[in-house]
Amino acid sequence: MKKMKNTLLLLLCVTILSGCWDSNEPERLVYANGLGIDYKDGKVIVYLQIINVKGLARSEARGDLSSLSQADVGRATGNTLDEAIFNLYHTTDRRIYWGHLSFVIFSEEAMKVGGLKYIADFLDRYRETRYRIYFFMAKDPLKDAMLISPIENVSMAFSKLSDPDGNYKQSSFIPPINLRELIIELDEPAHQVAIPQLKITEQWTGQNEKKQDLLIERVAIISENKIKTILPKKVMNGGRWFNKDFVRDNLTIFPETKNDAFVVIYDKKTKIIPVVEKNGTVRFDVKMKLKASVEMMIMDITRKQYEKEIMRSIKKEINKTYQYTQKREIDLLRLSETLYRKDNKAWKKIEIKGRIPLEEDTLRSIQIDVEIQDTGKQRLTPIFDGQKDKGIENQ
Repeated sequence: MKKMKNTLLLLLCVTILSGCWDSNEPERLVYANGLGIDYKDGKVIVYLQIINVKGLARSEARGDLSSLSQADVGRATGNTLDEAIFNLYHTTDRRIYWGHLSFVIFSEEAMKVGGLKYIADFLDRYRETRYRIYFFMAKDPLKDAMLISPIENVSMAFSKLSDPDGNYKQSSFIPPINLRELIIELDEPAHQVAIPQLKITEQWTGQNEKKQDLLIERVAIISENKIKTILPKKVMNGGRWFNKDFVRDNLTIFPETKNDAFVVIYDKKTKIIPVVEKNGTVRFDVKMKLKASVEMMIMDITRKQYEKEIMRSIKKEINKTYQYTQKREIDLLRLSETLYRKDNKAWKKIEIKGRIPLEEDTLRSIQIDVEIQDTGKQRLTPIFDGQKDKGIENQ
């Protein structure tokens, strides 16, 4: 009798189990990896990149991906983004899963009509998307940029668009920006955000033909949800020394001579100090410590001369960048944010729409401490004369 009661109780428990009737099996889904946003003739144009997850598995196992389609790109239009996406749903075979969305590319037209903030809000609200979504702008056709495959048949999940961190850590020139960072920079002073701009080039060549690849050397400055300006490479040279996540990058010294020398800068630490003067004027002192490695040496000079030239070259780049951006009311060095966080009372007195006025002499001094750590592989004779002194130079 006791066994029958236990059996009956067990059967009753089984009837209330929920099971997996509403689950979505991974192999029955298609995975969105990239989103392109364009605008033309009053219509929103959506491009959606779907990647082959089998290719991701083979890439990690070092398999051959040549027989697999790396990615497919769908296109749909609508009066709004939502309408365009649902029009795209009508053409798909399976449910689209957005949890692995990695990047969003905007056309210049979409940026000009204020699409950035709208898309950021849309992705922030949707339950499947995450904050590790990178943002770019492209002047070239979006579909062409989204169909470019990485070199060596690497999976699209490891492309420059989907995973830009690896490339940035090797050369920290223009930092990628994700959804979380984008929301912060749009909401906090100085309400300006730098979006990397893509350009399609053909700098790589395969055995049979040239390969298209993506180049990032310019950034679009977005303010008040519109394009304020696009900064060229020569301006970004000085801005890189203020990148928060700077890892390493190269620097050419002695450019005025035919004997160029190249150094790699790393282990950089930058400190911006606001100085409030008696009349209420705010200026800034920049203190920077960094290490360098000499990769190519043409001129036979001392360590101290090398360190002095590194300081001079970096200061020249910073001043050139500041003067160019200051005239265009762009706070690329994030001086407004520095004052906002370190002296909020002084910031409140002079800020206008979250930004402080920048004059030609607002950047008061630049102090750089350079230490050359090594000169590459060991040699039988020292590359320098043994001097250990460091150089500090003030503007």
